[in-house]
Amino acid sequence: MGYKKLDEVMELLADELDGFNKSIDRLKQLTENVYNIKVEASTDNIQKLLHRHLEKEKWNIESIDQKTNTIGKAVIKAKMIPRALFWLTIAVWTISIVTICYLGIRVSRLDSIREKSFESGRQEVITTLRGFFDENPGLFESYESWRLSGKEVDPTKPKK
Repeated sequence: MGYKKLDEVMELLADELDGFNKSIDRLKQLTENVYNIKVEASTDNIQKLLHRHLEKEKWNIESIDQKTNTIGKAVIKAKMIPRALFWLTIAVWTISIVTICYLGIRVSRLDSIREKSFESGRQEVITTLRGFFDENPGLFESYESWRLSGKEVDPTKPKK
């Protein structure tokens, strides 16, 4: 009985060894197949993709440059208008201040001009009246009495 079991174990071990040997032979064949496979590395597809990508990026950069230049020109034009308005505003303020100063000086001198005009008119009237009163002495006396009394005097009446 003991031999029977031993025979069975031996038979199982022999089957296992036979299966193991078959697996090793198959592994040798696969290894030889792997060594026989020749892989060619082709970068043509990668180069085509890279070339397309670079062309697309070049177009994008040119587009961005063009848009940047357009924006730059618009900004320069936008700056020019406020500069012109600034100088126009300065000019208007300067003219206004000069005009106000000139008119202020003219108004401040107005009293002295009035006094000079009044004085020259008074001198002219006195000169004219002096000639008239020299020709008509009776009227001068009536004028003097009127001026001093504030009453109306008839120049045709003789003085009392």
